[in-house]
Amino acid sequence: MKRLVGLFACVLLWSAPGLAAPLESTRALREGLAAHGRAEALLSWTVPGTSGTATTPMHGTLSLELPALARLDIRGSGEQVTLRADGGEWLQPRLHQMVRLDARRSVAAMGWWRLLVGGEGASERALGSRHWRLTIAATARTDADSADVWLDARGLPSRLEMAAVGGDRTVYRLAGWRFTRAKGVSAFRLVAPSGVEVVEMP
Repeated sequence: MKRLVGLFACVLLWSAPGLAAPLESTRALREGLAAHGRAEALLSWTVPGTSGTATTPMHGTLSLELPALARLDIRGSGEQVTLRADGGEWLQPRLHQMVRLDARRSVAAMGWWRLLVGGEGASERALGSRHWRLTIAATARTDADSADVWLDARGLPSRLEMAAVGGDRTVYRLAGWRFTRAKGVSAFRLVAPSGVEVVEMP
């Protein structure tokens, strides 16, 4: 879960509106969302195995809408994760469980976006052709953080690398970006199906 909310936090950085000095690395996604309302992309990543077992490939669809709505629908497992300013949900069909995030945890998961719209800002540095490093400065309550992003020929994110526990890097790949009309907050709010237990994230 921590890896996924970290991804949401960074992608919401790309889409945050109203920046005094818009970042070049975020421009295409930000403009596409402003013009159409909704962005969707195919997302792939791997989950490390335990005790030396092989990694597991994961695939899903990432959906974004302004001002701060994110959803991930994972293929195969049927898991769904949503984040909003007022909270979020994580549906886990195999466990017959839906975890509910309160506003505090959801907003914390969207830390990059909060920093930008709060005026504390972020910076970018070009590392090569369509390769950028995005950095947020440390504050009294948070450590400095950074992520590397590669853009495709349209200027949209195609690869994201973030620091993971133990010094490793978590790599997410995004493809097939498309922009459509916004569906609104109801599309980013999950309701537990019959027989699924709802629990609060501890």
